[in-house]
Amino acid sequence: MSLGTRSPTARPTARLTLARACAWSLLIAGWIGIGSLAQRFAPDAAGAFTLVALWLLALGGAAAIATRGDLQRGTRLAALVLAASATVAGLWASRQGGGLPSLIGLLTALLGWAALTALASGVVRSLRLAMSVTPRPPIGAASLGALVAGLVLGDPGDVAGLEPRLLAFVVVITVLLAGLQASRPLLNRPPGCRAGLFDCSLPAWPAGAWRDREQWPTLLAGLAMLPMMAALPLLVEACRASPTLSPQTMLLAHLAAMFGPALLLQSQIARWSARRLALACAVLLAAGAVSAAWGPAPFDGLGLAACHGAAWGLAWAGQIWAPARRGSQGTSPWRAAAGYALVTLAFGAVVQTWGLRGVAGVHIGLGVAAVLGLALHWVLAPAYADKATPRFERS
Repeated sequence: MSLGTRSPTARPTARLTLARACAWSLLIAGWIGIGSLAQRFAPDAAGAFTLVALWLLALGGAAAIATRGDLQRGTRLAALVLAASATVAGLWASRQGGGLPSLIGLLTALLGWAALTALASGVVRSLRLAMSVTPRPPIGAASLGALVAGLVLGDPGDVAGLEPRLLAFVVVITVLLAGLQASRPLLNRPPGCRAGLFDCSLPAWPAGAWRDREQWPTLLAGLAMLPMMAALPLLVEACRASPTLSPQTMLLAHLAAMFGPALLLQSQIARWSARRLALACAVLLAAGAVSAAWGPAPFDGLGLAACHGAAWGLAWAGQIWAPARRGSQGTSPWRAAAGYALVTLAFGAVVQTWGLRGVAGVHIGLGVAAVLGLALHWVLAPAYADKATPRFERS
């Protein structure tokens, strides 16, 4: 191919990357942004986590419809405009003085943002199904989306400044997604997705995965995202009293830890064995637990976010490269969303009772369980030998 000739797949790949980045920025900004706004309107921590759980349920329900392979382009476009309008109207209403009208506005924004995020996932699917080859995992696009979300969120505790930024963000992202849709997806390809919650990016584990103790660190690292994202507004608020660690620094450091190692090591992770991935996750989860238990404030929270964020990123990247370790084809997003919502409610009860000590306790428990699972495997199966052939293959 000459230097002046562009590959025919270059443009579709760029469109897919941009759509994936938009979808991931919506997911992350929504998760943290809704959580921050919920803390303002909910009467207590349990109420705030209930609103986040409701958002997750709405996302799963909307994704079950929005990611269908037979959804027409015009229908999705109309749905994008409707969901964005509901989100903008809800965010605007939530600014009007507090009380019941503001809470209703937040609920409207919550449902609209969930639908918009699911529709963004549908745009990604329309582009992916229109490609003649299976694209690479969205690690780079997700990292870009996380960076955009972090810049938009800024200081999530500053609600007065957060709401207008979220308003502008929703409008811009909706315009981009409307123009990125594929016009003719290849509907003869299987419409189902292995992902449980977010189009082939947040895997649902196959049945019986927890019976493999060696994989406990990887499984637990995959769960670490939920309490970290749910508690991030609390951790950011705790940084406000610190002269050495600003809320923005805490937020960006956490997102960088989640996606930075996965982005830098993605070519190596693709060749890692399941045992090596589990060992890396166990070390990071244990290090985060040590930081939470004995680190000086506010660096105990920063160390926890960095280590457990990195553990999640490595587990996520390793799972994406391993189709055999994700859910079965056609897994409903609703099932995984319901599981995420239940765990969020349980975590909210812990925070309601013990506050930030409960957050630290949950993550210490993750580190202890990861090390314990790996130790039990090595004690009960001493003859196990790591195979030279990688157990992860490209999707």
